[in-house]
Parts: sequence; structure tokens; C-alpha cells
Amino acid sequence: MSNDDKNDLKKMREQALAKHDQRATEITKWVKDHHGAHTPRVNSYVTGVTPESVNEIIAAIKQELENGRTEDAHVLLNVMSYLQKYDFITTDESGIDTPGFCLAVSEVGIALRHLRVNPKNAMRYLTYRYKLKTLANRSALFDFVPILHVESTMICNLRCIMCYQSDPKMQNEINSARIKTMPWDLFTKVADEAAARGCCAVVFAGRGEPTLNPRFSEMLRYCHNKGILDIKFNTNVMTLTEAKVREWLSLGAFLTIVFSVDAADKETFEKIRIGSDFDRIVSNIEMFNRIRREEFPNSPIRTRVNMVTFQDDQDSEKARAFWSPLVDEFSAHNATFEQSGSIYQPDPGGLPPNVAPDKICSQLFGHLYIWADGTVNPCENDYLSHLKLGNIQTESIYDLWNGPKMMKLRIAHMSGKKNTCYPCNNCTGY
Repeated sequence: MSNDDKNDLKKMREQALAKHDQRATEITKWVKDHHGAHTPRVNSYVTGVTPESVNEIIAAIKQELENGRTEDAHVLLNVMSYLQKYDFITTDESGIDTPGFCLAVSEVGIALRHLRVNPKNAMRYLTYRYKLKTLANRSALFDFVPILHVESTMICNLRCIMCYQSDPKMQNEINSARIKTMPWDLFTKVADEAAARGCCAVVFAGRGEPTLNPRFSEMLRYCHNKGILDIKFNTNVMTLTEAKVREWLSLGAFLTIVFSVDAADKETFEKIRIGSDFDRIVSNIEMFNRIRREEFPNSPIRTRVNMVTFQDDQDSEKARAFWSPLVDEFSAHNATFEQSGSIYQPDPGGLPPNVAPDKICSQLFGHLYIWADGTVNPCENDYLSHLKLGNIQTESIYDLWNGPKMMKLRIAHMSGKKNTCYPCNNCTGY
């Protein structure tokens, strides 16, 4: 990169930071004008799911139950009943907006891949997904957090204009932080407790770019070796190398890699993701596909593009046509205004924000976030950690998940007093 290019990039980053509050207001208005949609639209392309394979899963569940009563027999019976009527049209990846229980085609595909490697893990996976969707989304409490989010680093190489990283307050947090990248011993403490407590899912996402942790591939391997069934991470794709790709593909892990992209043309893309290189990202994904196809054709890893729309010049159908041939799945959904930083902005009329007062947020029952320095937070959108529960350097995840601070938040939400909690009072909830 030439000195002129470096100066231009520096200027663009400074402008993104300077315009953060104005842009957060604009995104809030855009989302409201577009009905605040937060329902993913998912196209599955490489799942291997057919009526015959669904019957294969049903037969395995029957065999499991006929071998003797299991602890979660009632769950598996309900999953079996659901799969017997599976319609292959289910597209709601999260299950939040579908009455009752549902499995997306991609989730059935994961269960199928587990089945062909280790049938017991297939049963564990189906049980975990059923409980998550029927319990956490209905404010039922798990003994231990079902989905654990781990921030491998708070640092990012981009300044995406809809992201926490473009907030000057977040940059101040990063600059003043003593620990910016999660130390290995802290990570293993997290992973060891999660595995011991039967946690099935770890998501490497947070406020930074996960792959910038120099031991990130080791983190993936450690989770896989500990028996974590559902591992996922988001990446802006800029850091991909052939060595990293081979490390990930060689794990044999049931890993979902989410490529974060927000447009199908270079100009729009690079204006949104400041510091990115559209051509490089396309080339990196093509490189990933080549290595997987030629060297690891049986890898259970699946890839997905996740597009967040928040302005009119983002054409999700054009993006779908461009990116779909490059990944296993494509999803697009409107942003929530909270992720732009408006969760911390005062009400324009000067009154205390009173957003969605009757909402009971499912985050409090299904997710927990651990930042790079060990800070535990109940919500990703609260990226400045006003709601922090404690720190795993001195406390256990179990104790914080079941502790008084988390319980106070749950009780407030369930008692119609969500908006007595800051910054919950400025959030639509999940």
C-alpha cells in the first residue's frame, strides 16, 4: 500500500468515527422505515438433505429410543414427530419467528453429518437445538448457558460504518484496554468449563475480528477436541491464508464459517467496510473453496454469507446472485438499530428511552458473551459493558449465569420492567 493509499484510508477511518452518532441516527430511521425486519432469509445450497436423509435421522432416533430410555427421550420423540412431517420449506434459521419448534434445512444437514460420524453426537445436537428453540425463546432457564460467545480479540482491521468499531467510545475502550486479545490460559478456562457443563455451542464473535488472535486456529481445535458440537465464527475474510484454511479444514470439526459481506459491488462494499478490499475477499473465498474441493472434499465445515442491510443502495437480491455460488448458504436481513450504537443515544425528545417495554429478551436465557479480558456480558449490543456481570478470571461462568445480576435482569424483563435497566430501555430486544 502506497503512502497516499495509507493516508486516504486513515482519513476515511477518521471520518467514520467522526460521523458515528449521525450515522447511528440515520440507521435507526432506516430500520424503522423498513419495519425493523430481523428475520433471516436463508438459501441452503450444499446440505445433502433429502427426504431419504431425513428418514435416516428418524430411523436413528427410533434406534436410540428402542435401545433404552434416555434422559431426553421426550425431546427426541418430539424431534422425530417433527421430522416425520418435514416440509423442506423451513427457512427461519433462528426459530424465533416460527410458532412451535422448527429446524432449518442447514440444521438438519448438521445433524445428518454428525449422524454419519458419531450417532450419539447427532442425538446431542438435536436435543440441544430443540431445547434452545422451545425453552430459551420462551424464557425458560437452562442450568448452564446453551450458546457461549467468546471474543478472541477486541481488535479489528476494518472500520465498518454500521459496526461497534466505528464508535469513538469503542475505540477508546480498545486503546485503554490492558488485555486486547484473549490469553490462552483464559480461553482454556472458558472452554474447559463449557465442555464440563455440557455446553454444545461456542461462537467466536464479538467486537473484533476473531482471526486476528494468533492462536485462533488452536482455539478451534481445542473446542473440537473438548466435544463442542456446534462451533461458529464470523470473519471479514481479509486475513484468510492458505495455511489457515488448511488448518481449519483439517480439524474435522463441525464448524460454520460466516463470511460477513454487505454488497455485491466493489464501490458499495468498500464504502461500508472501510479498509477492506473487495477483490481480495472474493479471491480468498475462491481460494477456500478450491482447497476444500481438492484437498478436503469430506470436510463437515459449511460456509455462509451473512449480509446486513441498512441503506438503500444495498441490493440483497443482487448480492444473493453474486455470493451464492461461492458459499454453502446465503442470508440477508435488515440491521437492528442497536448494533449501530444507538442503544446508547438519548431520546430525541429528551425523555428516557422507552423502547419495547413489554419485550422479554431471549438473549438472557440463551446466550452469554465473554470479552477478550474475561469480562462477562449478557448482551453483545451492550458493547461498552454497562450490564457486565463479572469476570471469569475470578468467577465461574456457571456462577455468573445463575448469579444475582443476571437473575435481576431476567426478573425485570419478565415483570414488565425491562426499561428500568440501562441500556435495555433503548433496545428492541431479541
